[in-house]
Order: sequence, then C-alpha cells, then structure tokens
Amino acid sequence: MSMEFETNTEELRTAASFLDRLHDVYDSLSPQLQRGAKYILERPDEVAFTSMRQLAHRADVQPATMVRLAQKLGLDGYEELREPFRVELRRQPSGYGRRARQLQERTGRRSGGRALTHLGGEMILADRENLSLTLQAIGGDGLAATSTVLAKSRRLYIMGMRSLYPAAFYTHYACSLFRDNTVLLDGPGGTFSDGLRGISDKDAMLIFSLEPYTSDVVQAATYAVEKGAEVVAITDSLVSPLAALTPHLLLVGTDGPALFKSVVPAIAVAQALVAQMLAQGGQGALDAVAESELQLDRFAAYWPAGETPEPNAVRASYHPLEQPVEPEPQKAENIRLPRK
Repeated sequence: MSMEFETNTEELRTAASFLDRLHDVYDSLSPQLQRGAKYILERPDEVAFTSMRQLAHRADVQPATMVRLAQKLGLDGYEELREPFRVELRRQPSGYGRRARQLQERTGRRSGGRALTHLGGEMILADRENLSLTLQAIGGDGLAATSTVLAKSRRLYIMGMRSLYPAAFYTHYACSLFRDNTVLLDGPGGTFSDGLRGISDKDAMLIFSLEPYTSDVVQAATYAVEKGAEVVAITDSLVSPLAALTPHLLLVGTDGPALFKSVVPAIAVAQALVAQMLAQGGQGALDAVAESELQLDRFAAYWPAGETPEPNAVRASYHPLEQPVEPEPQKAENIRLPRK
C-alpha cells in the first residue's frame, strides 16, 4: 500500500530544504521513485528550467513518476516541486562567471561524449518552455493592445542594449519597411542621449531589458516618462526597475543553462509586435513595403533566386612563399620601334 509522507510544505520552500527532505525519505521510496529522486539529487540545477517530461526522460522513468514523487512529499504536483528551484535560480547573482562555471560543471559531469548534445537539446527545450510561459504571462489580448499603442505613436523610439540589441535592431529594421518614423537608440559615437531629443507625449518607446539591467536603458525610459511618452517594456520580472515606470509591461521567460539569459522570447515578442503593427498600417503601410522592395531591387540587395555561386578555381599546389613566374622577354625581332 502506498504511503504519503507527512510533510509541512512550508519546509520545502527552498531548494536546499527540498533536497534534504528528499534525501531523508529516499530509502522508503519504491525503486521507480528512487530512480527519479536520484536524478534530482545528483542534478538539482536542471530542475528549474526542465519540464516534467524532459526530466523523466533523462531519469529513465515515466512522467507520472515525477508527479507521484511530488505527491509523496505532500506537494500537489511537479510544478510545485520545481518552484523552489526556480526561486533559487532567480535569487542567485547574475554574474557571467558564475553562469559560465555552472555550464562547464554541468557538462563536465556527463560522460560518453554526450555532454554537448545534451546541452544543445536542453537549451532548445528550455526556450520552448520559455515561449510558452511568455505567451501565458502576456496573453494574446495584452500583446494586441500593446501593438496598438506602438502603432498609433507619432514616432517610435526603440532601445535594447548588449545582448538585447539584436531584438531592438530587428524591430527597427522591420518597421522601417513600412513606416518612416522609428528611431533606433544605439548611440553611435557617444550620441545616445541625442537620439531622445524631441520625444514627447505623442510618441512611444519600446524597450528590451533583462537582468542585469543596463543603466542607459533605465535612464532612457525614465526620461521618456518625464516627457509624457508611452513606454512599453519587454523585461523579465515584476521587480524590474522598468516595472515602476510603465503599466505596459510584457514579461518574458529567460531561464536556461547558457551564459546569457535567453533572448529568444524577447525576439519572438518583437516579431509579433511588428506583424501586428503592420496589420494596422492600412494601405499606407502596403505602399511603403512596395516602395521598399523597389529600392532594395534597385541596389540588388539580395542574391538572385535560382543562381548558384561559382567560386574561382584555386591551384591546390599554391604556397604563399612561391615566387611568381616571370614572363619570358620578347625577342628583338618581334619588337616594332615607333616611326620617327
């Protein structure tokens, strides 16, 4: 007969207390539950960003085993089991050195040459879950309402620094195909603050920022609010400094084993906002896209469809130290002298 352990769930609020409790009851578990528990005890850093099915597969047990393991400890299910590990991950300092060491430690534990294969799979699966969490957090209606704020602005300022620069650049570039009133705040030559000149309550600012939050981004958002502009922040936490500046907060999932927090959900949200802005652009946006295509064709910006590149042949025996062969001098009888 199965037996539930009497556990005060308040005692399992931290990852350390959960692991201690799991170790205490390990000998009383069935062989299947022990197999799942053993994997968690040996690899606790994987629990925070690994789904139930992923973790069960790695532990070589059925997904239901993870649910039963949680229930044995008095928890409702796997999500409640995982929560202390997610909280622990969010509380940890975000230093890149720590994340780099953790990444190497996790891959160094594995044997059989599969470490990198596992790491790649973990990152992709983690982002799949991050995308799902992002959609749940923002909601389709929230995303649509935000896109309307951006679409109606007289001018749209876009900013994302460091690892978030690709998201900002993509948004600016894509929008430039159908609207001519976007400003990318990238600050070439130290002119960051210059780009904000003229911002007003008729404008909007779209900001990408994840912890650790870049100071210039927070300062730009603060300045925009002072000038009355609508600020939309794509960020990772309700305690982000941007949360105090705007009600237009789009929260994205970022968990993963990589050096940086994942930027995939932020870029996915950017793509969705661009598509929704274009959908609201009417005939003017369509005309602008057509004109952009003509201009790109004029400069042959893209490789012609159907054409195959043909590299020039290179001599296999070429050596950089070889001296070029001097041409033979012409014979005197072949040289015509100019007439006087």
